[in-house]
Amino acid sequence: MAGEDQLETLEIAPTAAALLKSLRGLGYTPETALADLVDNSIAAGARTISLSIDWNDGDPRIAVRDDGRGMSRDQLMEAMRFGGEGPEAEREPDDLGRFGLGMKTASLSQCRRMAVVSAQGGALSSLSWDIGVVAKARKWAVVVAPELPEFEHVTKPHTGEHGTLVALQVMDEMGGLHGLDSERFFARLADIRAHFSMVFHRFLSGDARRIRILINGRDIPPWDPMLRTHAATRKLGSSPIGVGQQAVKVTSYVLPHRDMFANEQEFQTAGGPGGWAERQGFYVYRGDRLVVAGSWLGLGERREWTKDESSRLARIAVDLPTACDPAWRIDVIKARARPPASLRSRLVRVGLECRDRAREVFAWRGGQVRTPTEVRQTSPLWQQEHVSGRRRYRVNREHPIILALFEQGSETARLARSAISLIERTVPVERIWLDVSEDVEMPSSGVDKGAELVEDLVTAIRKSSSDLPPEEILDLLLRSMRIADTVLRDSVLAALGGDE
Repeated sequence: MAGEDQLETLEIAPTAAALLKSLRGLGYTPETALADLVDNSIAAGARTISLSIDWNDGDPRIAVRDDGRGMSRDQLMEAMRFGGEGPEAEREPDDLGRFGLGMKTASLSQCRRMAVVSAQGGALSSLSWDIGVVAKARKWAVVVAPELPEFEHVTKPHTGEHGTLVALQVMDEMGGLHGLDSERFFARLADIRAHFSMVFHRFLSGDARRIRILINGRDIPPWDPMLRTHAATRKLGSSPIGVGQQAVKVTSYVLPHRDMFANEQEFQTAGGPGGWAERQGFYVYRGDRLVVAGSWLGLGERREWTKDESSRLARIAVDLPTACDPAWRIDVIKARARPPASLRSRLVRVGLECRDRAREVFAWRGGQVRTPTEVRQTSPLWQQEHVSGRRRYRVNREHPIILALFEQGSETARLARSAISLIERTVPVERIWLDVSEDVEMPSSGVDKGAELVEDLVTAIRKSSSDLPPEEILDLLLRSMRIADTVLRDSVLAALGGDE
């Protein structure tokens, strides 16, 4: 049998224009395409990245300008080569590239002509891929020093500067911004801003190397999916999974119940792009850049987990080194990942714990809550019981308000027990669950925070047999009802102060 060095070979080069058109259909959206261009700027050491995204009376054009290292003529030629160094090349930890395709395929997914102008070492270099030119030349022909228009929000690099500009022109139906009227265009622009805020939040906040991103002159603020600055967010733990270069760091969080947000706007913002249900699950980071923004990654126990309302508060960060790309099957668009078989069982255990804890917070207003100094168990108003393999919910007879009611005499206690038993048997669980799953507008808490509640709390504290000071009894009652309202608290204390 002949050896490999004796095999006859033929070179069959791909048809340039046909392959370029095929690469345009990889599945980029405007958000993911532009994020890929920002990745290149970060890898080039940029501190400020500015995007000009102009409607231009229905003929959109985009420019991405950074203050990174820039490229020489030879470096730019290599950067414009399809394939580049390829996925097997060793990369620095902060190099967010992988396949050597991103800048070209991301750009051409949205337009028919992309140009790059780069300044380095006192020299200026510029090249352009134009699908029309390639089709006419029938070969991999780039345009040297293409003419570029002026962009509204960025300037082109000049000799003596350093940095790079990538320009996208001649949008067509393959891209997501073509054919939009001004209203829909600016709605898509808002989507792009929200995507950047999420995907690059570690860079924007300074958790990673700090960068600044501007779109049309406006800074992009960071949006942390884990809400780590919220006092009611629960960090369940952080641990490495795997060994050697394939080890990943996993950190679980349970986000606050709806009642713990100051208002509806704060609650909706915390949900993130797509809303609370969509944003649950694992968040996969590669080099501090978010790759997967909320997915259960095909994991589960007997079947794959779905994005249920009851688990919407569960979010788990998974940090990958770039060496894990092949094992996690990071795709060209850097928007999907699949965990390797060796880690799936460990990730299932982490996910199961986080989902269970999130379900408790979501459905159980009177569960365990975090105080400024400790996690303490307040008296829950509702208790879950398992009877004959089925769950049922009962009012806690040891709750301070219920105890105070029972101490009002035998006849009152008898009526109270009968009323509570009737309430337990007639709670419309199915109706409540349907309303929640359909996202019907629900009150932010189960009680009216008005004068009647103030009176009820004052009465409960006065009738309490506890030796605790009134302020501590009030705090326990408010936490058991998941109410965080300083005005209500002050009103109750003022009413109690009238006893003195």
